[in-house]
Amino acid sequence: MPETRGTQATPETKAEWERAYAFFREAPGDPYDQKKDRTERIAYVAQKMNLTTKQAKRRIKNYEQWQKNIKKGLVEP
Repeated sequence: MPETRGTQATPETKAEWERAYAFFREAPGDPYDQKKDRTERIAYVAQKMNLTTKQAKRRIKNYEQWQKNIKKGLVEP
């Protein structure tokens, strides 16, 4: 159901995705290892937002998919 991501979400949920992604962008990562870089950034988001890594990962994934759907024109921003 990734096509509906962003359609069913409330504005509060979208704001939380944006906040999580902002932390993800500012997080220090590992510039030499792409997988480790993403893992470290997600761990940073989890620590900043007091979440588990699974919850943080889901918020980042949802934000990224939401942005792809906006680009495709499937959902409104």
